[in-house]
Amino acid sequence: MGYYTYIIAAVVVMIWSFAVQANLKSKVSKGSKIRASSGITANEVVQQMLRDHEIYGITIEHKPGQMTDCYSPKEGKIYLSDTTYGQDTISAIAIAAHECGHAIQDKENMPLYEFRQLLAPAASIASKAGPWIVIIGVLLSAYASRSNSDIGYAISTIGIVVYFVAFLFYLVMLPVERNASSRAYKDMKTSGWVSDDQLSLAHKVLRAAGDTYAVALASSAVTLLRLIAIRGGKRR
Repeated sequence: MGYYTYIIAAVVVMIWSFAVQANLKSKVSKGSKIRASSGITANEVVQQMLRDHEIYGITIEHKPGQMTDCYSPKEGKIYLSDTTYGQDTISAIAIAAHECGHAIQDKENMPLYEFRQLLAPAASIASKAGPWIVIIGVLLSAYASRSNSDIGYAISTIGIVVYFVAFLFYLVMLPVERNASSRAYKDMKTSGWVSDDQLSLAHKVLRAAGDTYAVALASSAVTLLRLIAIRGGKRR
């Protein structure tokens, strides 16, 4: 990937990211102003979903902040943010149901979910370390330009392999998140937590949240291709 091609791709992803974030904020804000027709709260939604799917031992806790909702399999907890915990809005119900969708994936030992959990600890390190290892390799290649050593190329390749772990994590994360949203939407529809005319907005909230992971994947792909270009070809 050439430098200018990379710049164009990076700008496109950045603009897309801004658009996705704006859309997510708009949809969540709109859904947060409308109470669910059933009057059920996000906490009650989680409790019912867990019962319906025969999942036990999971507790619900409040986590301060916005969009801090998450499922922690190690702790056996579903954390709900300020705008979700105890709230009965369309957004709160959709988000809570989504997080409960992850608990269902965990209970069913969904292969992609298990793989994502396996990659998660290493991916955080790889996303930061990979580019630096590539840069170090390139610098070594430049320093040893008069020798026949390919140590710099080898180190850069190691950096690319390390970063690939992060890319793979984002690649797996997208379908996992989409699947959790599909499970949430299905339960919302069958359980009648929101009326038929509110389902459309609930689906848009879930879709908008999932789009953020698509952006993350695209950004990671652009970075990976750029690192490969920076490394260059092996000296002969």
